[in-house]
Amino acid sequence: MMANPAATIEAIRRDPHFPRLKAMVIDATGLAYYADKDAAFAERINRRLPFGTVTTVAGYLAALEAEGPGGAEYQGLINELAVGETFFFRYIEQFDALRAVAIPECIRRNQSSRLLRIWSAGCSIGPEAYTIEILLKQHFASQLEGWQVHIVGTDINNAFLEQARRGAYGDWAVRGLSPETLEACFDRQDRLWSVKPKYRQWTTFMPFNLVEGAIPSYPHGIGHFDIILCRNVMIYFDEATRHRLLGNLHKALADGGWLVVGHAEAGPQMNELFIPVSVPGATLYRKQAEPPVTAAVSRKATPGPAAAALTLAAAPRRAARAPAKPAPRSAGDAASAPQSAGPQSRSPASPPPASGVPAPPDAAETSERSSQLEACLARVEAQRLDPAAHYQLGLVEEELGVGDPVAAFKRALYLDPRFVLADYHLALAYWRRGRLVPAQRHFRNAREALENRADGEAVTEGGGLTVQELRGMLDLWLTGEEG
Repeated sequence: MMANPAATIEAIRRDPHFPRLKAMVIDATGLAYYADKDAAFAERINRRLPFGTVTTVAGYLAALEAEGPGGAEYQGLINELAVGETFFFRYIEQFDALRAVAIPECIRRNQSSRLLRIWSAGCSIGPEAYTIEILLKQHFASQLEGWQVHIVGTDINNAFLEQARRGAYGDWAVRGLSPETLEACFDRQDRLWSVKPKYRQWTTFMPFNLVEGAIPSYPHGIGHFDIILCRNVMIYFDEATRHRLLGNLHKALADGGWLVVGHAEAGPQMNELFIPVSVPGATLYRKQAEPPVTAAVSRKATPGPAAAALTLAAAPRRAARAPAKPAPRSAGDAASAPQSAGPQSRSPASPPPASGVPAPPDAAETSERSSQLEACLARVEAQRLDPAAHYQLGLVEEELGVGDPVAAFKRALYLDPRFVLADYHLALAYWRRGRLVPAQRHFRNAREALENRADGEAVTEGGGLTVQELRGMLDLWLTGEEG
C-alpha cells in the first residue's frame, strides 16, 4: 500500500534534520522564498526521495553535503525548487521602454565599437532572451547591420536551459501573441511553437548561479553588458543576498548601461546605485556614465500609446517613483519580492558607489531626503482622511528606514480596507521584519481584495500595475504558505 503523500510530506517536515537541510540549500541557492514555506520545501524533497539507496532526510542531507552544489542530485533538487513559468513579451511595457529608450541609446553610445551585449539573468526556459532578439531584429535590423550582438541567458536550472536551447514552447508560453507575430517568429511543430532559426542567431544559454557565481565573471562572458534583465528573480532572495546581487549587477553593466527588474523588485538600493528613468508603464534603471549624465523622459505624440517616442534629455536628477509592485513568476515573475522605488535619490553630481555598499549620503542628499519625508508628513497632516497620503508616507519611511511604515500602511487600510497595495506593502514590511504570520495574512487579504476585478484594471497607486500582474505576484507569495 502506498504511503499517504500528505503524511509523508509532514514526516519530512518534522524530521530533526529538515531545518539543517533547508538552511543549507537556501544558503547555497539564495532561495529565501522557502524560508517560511516548510510544506512546499518538504514536498520538493519528497519528489527526490528515494535518491538511490537514500530514503531518509538525514541520508539525503549527507549525500548533498558530500557532492556539493555542483553535484547532479543537488542540481536535480534545484530544478524542483526553481519556478519556470514565463512567456514571450511578458510585461510588454518594459519591452516598449527598451525599444523606445534604452536600445536606441545603446546603439548611439556603441557606434564606434559596433558591439551590443545583453544578459537575461535568471532566464528560466528562455522566452525573455528570445523576445529580446525578436525585438532587435524587428525594430533595429538596419541599425545593427554589421554589428556583433550577443544575448546570453543564464539560469541555475539546467533543465530549464535545455528547454531554452530547444526553443520549442507550448501555447501557454506564447499566449497573448498576435497571429501575425506567431507566423513571423515561430514554426508550428506538432503541438509546439518553435522559435524560427533567424531569431536564435544571437542568443546563447549557459548555467550560472547568481548567488555564488563571481560577477563580473569575464571567463564566462559575464560583464560589460549594455542591458541586463533580471526580472522576478530577486523576489526569492533575502535582503542581504539581494543587496549583494544588485551591487554585482551594477558592476557587470557598462557605464551608461541599463538594468530591468521585476515590478516588485525596486527598492532603496536601486536609487542608490542607478538613475531611475520612468516611462509610461515602466521604470528602467541606468548606471551613471562618465562624465555624469542625468536622465529624464519626455513623450512625443506618435501613433498609438505603445509606440510613444521617448527621448533622453539632460535634466536635473530626480528619482521617479517606480510602480509599486510585487513578485517573480518567472523567478522572474515567478511573481516578483518587492518594494516600490520611492523618492530617494542622490544629487546629480554624486556618482553611484563602485561596489554594492551604498555610499554615505552627502549633505545635499540628506537635505533632499528630509524634504521628501517632510512633504509626506505635511500631506498627511493636511489630508488625514486620505488613505493614499498615509500609504505614500509608508513607502517613503520604509525606503528611508525611518518612522513606522507598518503603522502608516495600517492607517491607509483603516481608511480604505480595500486598498490592495497598502495590504501588499504591509505584508512586505512584516516579511522583511521576520513576522511571517501577519505577512501571509495581509498577502491573503490583498488577494481577496482583487477578487471579481478585471484582469486589465489598473491598481490604485500602482503606477500602471494591473490586477492580473498583482494577482500573479500574490499567488507566488502564497504558494506553499505555512499556517
